[in-house]
Amino acid sequence: EPSSEPSSEPSSMPSCSPSSAPTESPSKPPGVNLFYPDWVNNGGEGCRNDGDEPDYMAVNPTDWLSSTVEACCKKFFAGYLFDACMGRYPPDSDDCNVMLYYPDWEGANKGCINDGQEPYYMLSNGKYFFSNSIEDCCKKFYEWDFYGCTGTMPDLTNGEYYPDWLGSSSSTCLNDNKLPKYMLSNQQWYLSKTLKDCCETHFFWDVNKCLGSTVVGSGKWYVKWDVNTCVQDCSGASPCGGIAESWDETFSDKNVCCKSKMWWDLRGCRTRSA
Repeated sequence: EPSSEPSSEPSSMPSCSPSSAPTESPSKPPGVNLFYPDWVNNGGEGCRNDGDEPDYMAVNPTDWLSSTVEACCKKFFAGYLFDACMGRYPPDSDDCNVMLYYPDWEGANKGCINDGQEPYYMLSNGKYFFSNSIEDCCKKFYEWDFYGCTGTMPDLTNGEYYPDWLGSSSSTCLNDNKLPKYMLSNQQWYLSKTLKDCCETHFFWDVNKCLGSTVVGSGKWYVKWDVNTCVQDCSGASPCGGIAESWDETFSDKNVCCKSKMWWDLRGCRTRSA
């Protein structure tokens, strides 16, 4: 037998989650839905994003739809109705999604934001441009710098050394926890467990400089084309010509070097100094 009194007082604030089991009625369309002014339900003073906006709003989204409940309320329920509109979907409720994220291409272009200031063209294709979470937005539009976009930090599974291409030295690796966030998305390539591994991967042409070690020449001879003679593989005054590069062919003495590399100018090669 039905009771004569209601079982409880009606809520002053509608909840964002269903209070009972799903019905056979159509459910909210999947994916992202923009906010529209709801002039029919809840006293006609709120904005909703249940995907049930009237057709005339759906076909003209730049005029009727918004990416945040606040932007919708400001546009259609300004003045004394604004607080009532915002109260329909309280921003401090974990069950309510009151702001949608979009790529900040026209701003700093470093990630996704949810300030309700998106370009109008994005409203025309909300399903594509907007996301319910910053993670979804970053994965879609900034996958190459996902962690920089979300402001999160994953576990460093491949080591902590990274190439410091932007520092004062152009040939060094660091492990100061200041690595660029884009490197986190491809740790296997950018990060190394040891300084040596990092130097050999990213500065293979100048490993010793990267390691910070002092290189001692072999004392052998190699041709130095800018002075058209053979010089000794060592640092200091002539006949030293600096440390030979890894690709330089070296010889036991200057005469052998000149015969092999500058045979057409043998005398000049032998007499010129470094």
